[in-house]
Amino acid sequence: MRWRIPLMISMLALSPLACGDDGTSSGGSETASGTTSDTTTTTSTTASGSDSGTTTTTTSGGMSDSDTGTTTSSTGTTAAPTTSETGTSTTGTTAVDPTTGTDTMTTTTGTDTGTTATDTTDTDATTTTTTGGDENPLWNTPNLWYSVENKLHYISIDENDGTVVDLVTSTINTQLLDGFTGLTMLEDGSLLGSRVLEKMGTQIFYVAAPPTEPSMIDVEILGMVPDTLLIEALYTDCKGLVYLMDSGTDLTTSTGNRLIRFTGDYLSGDLSYEVITDLQNASVADIDDLGPGIDMMGEITDGEGFAIDSGTVYLFNYNDGTGSQLGKGGTWGSHALGGPLFTDNTARLYLLDINANLVEADPMTLQLSNTLVTGPKPEGDAPAGWSGLTGPLTECESTLPQ
Repeated sequence: MRWRIPLMISMLALSPLACGDDGTSSGGSETASGTTSDTTTTTSTTASGSDSGTTTTTTSGGMSDSDTGTTTSSTGTTAAPTTSETGTSTTGTTAVDPTTGTDTMTTTTGTDTGTTATDTTDTDATTTTTTGGDENPLWNTPNLWYSVENKLHYISIDENDGTVVDLVTSTINTQLLDGFTGLTMLEDGSLLGSRVLEKMGTQIFYVAAPPTEPSMIDVEILGMVPDTLLIEALYTDCKGLVYLMDSGTDLTTSTGNRLIRFTGDYLSGDLSYEVITDLQNASVADIDDLGPGIDMMGEITDGEGFAIDSGTVYLFNYNDGTGSQLGKGGTWGSHALGGPLFTDNTARLYLLDINANLVEADPMTLQLSNTLVTGPKPEGDAPAGWSGLTGPLTECESTLPQ
């Protein structure tokens, strides 16, 4: 299902709810058939049909006994290859292909840049491969991700009609905080995640090469956000900068809410930040997931986007905290995929509910599709959809402060 209808904004208000509190999902949804609960790998298939009703689940979480919450891992470097080509040499970089986890070299012709692979039979002939940005397979194809407990879930989206191709579940070996997950995709297709737990704060972790096949993976713990901030959502803007939703004094009200942005080299463990917007007087009580928006021309926007608060979706201005209630749908996960990712060039909005039912939503009316796929139940007692939702961000012009 797809829509090309322009967005209309009206100002409404919402009573406070939170990611750790009861969630409500409404609209046409149906548990998909073919979903398994294998703790290592799970593949679900697209289903059709609809149902209606309200689901309410109350949860609480705690940190695993063996988790210190402050573990920091370091990232190694890959040496540039030795070449037999003559010319001026400068230091180059090696990228990791997120679909295979292997190093991919960027090559040039005639000059050794430090990342050139030289053909020993013909020193003048080289080939060029590029990773990251538009050439990255996870950045230029429609896909979605979420994480609950020790699982990372990948959802492949059909570029022709926006339906689900499959859902792949991988197991995270690294011990993480047992809390709500925020997640955002970076420009190279890697994932930056957060786990928040009241009285403990927020742990930031990194998935350098997200697997698209069932895998056992290790993730890198980058550290705890300073000042014991409670971060419920992560967000990447059109320039690749990373924002965080600071939930203030608790995970249920708007008191102390702020939009902040990393200022340091967060992938090296520098989690310094600056305040972008004071949201404690915002028209949204407590944002559980931040997502890009779709403007009247059908283009992706970052300064105005879709924000979700425990089942209510808003059209939200990240610059001043104003917004209007769009309707009910999903619970804690929201993400918009841009038109260039699809053959019909139509942007699409996706929502994830408390039971891990994924639906597509009309970006103006929030009319919901039938359930596209249902994720597996966790091994523990967390709700199956206790996570934000993320995916690639197509090229767009940023309207956030730089």
